[in-house]
Amino acid sequence: MRQWLMISAAAVVLAGCQAGAKPDAAAGSPEDPCGAAPFRDLVGKPGKDIDDGMFPAGTRVLRPGMVMTMDYRAERLNVVIGESGRVERVNCG
Repeated sequence: MRQWLMISAAAVVLAGCQAGAKPDAAAGSPEDPCGAAPFRDLVGKPGKDIDDGMFPAGTRVLRPGMVMTMDYRAERLNVVIGESGRVERVNCG
């Protein structure tokens, strides 16, 4: 019985890790080189709910008034939060 509980607990922990897995930015297609598609459902959500750690490395979360570079990098994911405090767009660049 104890062994079954340990196996069940391990399965629950592993399932939780998998559910929180971040999409791999390298897995982008030519139409979506930064892998933005899985994050587009964030558009319209409150910006305060956005955690920078939920995105692939190199992602820019751009909040109102932030300074940003104007260089274009197709593999970089941008999450833009507007003056309204909500996510306005999720795009590559």
